[in-house]
Amino acid sequence: MKWIKKGFICSAETFNLPWYKKYTMTPLPYFAQDGTFRIYLTMCDENNYGRAGYITVNPEKPSEIYDISKEPVLDLGERGTFDEHGILPCCLLKDSGKLYMYYSAYQHQVSTPYTIYSGIAVSEDDGKTFKRMFNVPILDRRNGELSQRSATEVMKQDGKYKMWYTSNVGWINNGVHEVPKYDIKYLESDRLDKWDSEPICAIPFKNDDEYGLTMPQVFYEDNKYKMVYSIRSLEKGYIMGYAESKDGIHFERQDEKMEISASKEGFDSEMICYGKTYSYKNKVYLVYCGNRYGLAGIGYAELEGSKLG
Repeated sequence: MKWIKKGFICSAETFNLPWYKKYTMTPLPYFAQDGTFRIYLTMCDENNYGRAGYITVNPEKPSEIYDISKEPVLDLGERGTFDEHGILPCCLLKDSGKLYMYYSAYQHQVSTPYTIYSGIAVSEDDGKTFKRMFNVPILDRRNGELSQRSATEVMKQDGKYKMWYTSNVGWINNGVHEVPKYDIKYLESDRLDKWDSEPICAIPFKNDDEYGLTMPQVFYEDNKYKMVYSIRSLEKGYIMGYAESKDGIHFERQDEKMEISASKEGFDSEMICYGKTYSYKNKVYLVYCGNRYGLAGIGYAELEGSKLG
C-alpha cells in the first residue's frame, strides 16, 4: 500500500478562532447527508484543551477548505468531570437515524499527568452539533487499565457492537518525560453505550522499543477485518501501521504494507500519526497529523490502488 503524499491541509494558524489556537489533532472524515464532506478535528486552545470541531473541504483535495465550525460541536465537560480538560473525537457511528461520536477525554491528575477515558455524544442534526449522553465515561478505569481507555473505534455488525480501543498498561520514561504505555484491545456489546465485557488484546507490542499502539480504524472487506493504526516507539516516534484479522479480535500485524513515512522537511518531517482513511470516487485517501501530534497541522495522502491490503 504505497501512499502518495498530496500536501498540507491546515493548522490552527490557518484560522482565527478564540477557542482554536494550537494543536490540530485526530482528523475524522465524514460524508454528511447534505453532500458535503467534513473532517472533524481536535482543536486546542492556548492551554492545550481540545474541543471537537470540523472543517468542510473538497474530498478530492481536502486542502480546499470551504468552511469551519464557528463554535465547537462538542465543548469541554463540566468542572470535575472526566472530560473537563480536553475532547478528542475518535469515531462516528450512524445508528437508528442518529449520529454518535465516541471521543477520548482528558482530566489532569496529581500522581500521573492525566487520565484519558472515553465518552459518547449524540447528534440529531447530522453532526452539526453533539450532546454528550453521560457526564461519566463509557470506558472508565478497571483493573489493569488504570489511566487510559481511549481512542475508540466502533462497528455494528450482525446485531452486535464491536469496539477496538487504546488500553493503558503502565507508564515509562521516553527520555524526555513520563508517558503512558498502551496497546489495542477489543470489546463486544449488545448496546452502543455500555461496554462491560472482558477486554481481549487485539494487537500486542512487537518489541521493547514500542510503547504505544493507538487510534485504530477498522474495515470489514474481502471477508476479513483490516485495521489502520498508529505506532509509537522510542526509536522512531510515531509512524502508521496496518493489520488484518479473520475474526476481528486477534490481528496479524503487517506494518510493512503501510508505505508512508516522514518527509525530509516540512510539517510532517518528524512524525505521521492518528491517520484515518476514506474512499471517494474509487480512490482512497489518508488524513493524518504531522509534527508534534498535529501542532504543525494535518495533511493528506492518496493510495496507489483502490483499496487497502
